Amino acid sequence: MIPLTSYNIVYLLSQALGVFSVYMLMRAFFEKRSVKKAIEVISFAGYYILTASVYLVINIPIINFIVTLLSYFLLTFLYSSSVKKKNFVSLLVFVFGLCTEIMAVVSTGYINFPINETNNYNSIFGAVAANVLFFVVSIIVYGFKNIKNDNVLPRSFWIILLIVPVLSLYVLAMFFQSSNLSAFEISTSVAAILIINFTVFFLFDRIAKLYWERQESALIKQQNEYYVNQLIVTEDLYQTSRDLRHNIKNHLMTIFSYIENSDNDEAKKYITRIIGNYQNKAEVIHTGYPEIDGLLNYKLQPAVESGIKVNIKVSLSPYLNFSSFDMTVILGNLLDNALEAVSLV
Repeated sequence: MIPLTSYNIVYLLSQALGVFSVYMLMRAFFEKRSVKKAIEVISFAGYYILTASVYLVINIPIINFIVTLLSYFLLTFLYSSSVKKKNFVSLLVFVFGLCTEIMAVVSTGYINFPINETNNYNSIFGAVAANVLFFVVSIIVYGFKNIKNDNVLPRSFWIILLIVPVLSLYVLAMFFQSSNLSAFEISTSVAAILIINFTVFFLFDRIAKLYWERQESALIKQQNEYYVNQLIVTEDLYQTSRDLRHNIKNHLMTIFSYIENSDNDEAKKYITRIIGNYQNKAEVIHTGYPEIDGLLNYKLQPAVESGIKVNIKVSLSPYLNFSSFDMTVILGNLLDNALEAVSLV
């Protein structure tokens, strides 16, 4: 059973702040969760229990580091992103946490402890200071917004990003093995490593912004090209519609002249040439409204001749208030859409 010493109690309390710092760092780097909020909370609670238990029960630095790093990597899968970014974030968060912890430990006079043996560190101030420093780092990182953008960056860029935290971990491991470095030398060196990783993080944020601006610029350019093409198509359509209206007007003037001269036969022949070789072989429907009868008979007769089953049931008021023009447009469009649908079936 874990003894409830003052150090252990303070460690457990301050470690809760450290877990929250990790949460802030994850939310700083990742925009969207891939799981529900409840699962995210349970995962961070599990991370807290796991790391605290390993530290208080085993308390061997190398094991603590491995468990923490693996935990960070697993926590990244709570969020939607590429594996390359998850690897980078895991290493960078681990380096941030390790650097702040070393600075707190060294500041309390604990130097040159082996990483493969049981650790007997028991400074209450150091335990609190490490998590407070880590929280400060998380606040600084959380203030950057562009690191959340999951832009498609070149593979070489990710390789360079990963090299820096990996080399930082190697240098930090060398500090643990050295026995002739003073507290000042270790503190300044760790601070330099922390600054280097902050610089890498800052460059990542800036480059992410540049890639986002470049993608946005390319998208705007592509949209402008679409708009230009749409304007060209609209202009062509307008010209075609204008020519069509002009031709229809000329045809109507010719038909009108035939009707004025009471030459109905020529008018019918002219209309037939316009709409096609339609012969009213049989009247399909008779409603008492000539414009409706003519349109329905013209539209439905070819459908009947094509084998389409047509059921007709007419129920019209004798007091329709539609103009012939509106009736032709509305009913004609409805029939055209219905016959087109039937032809597809």
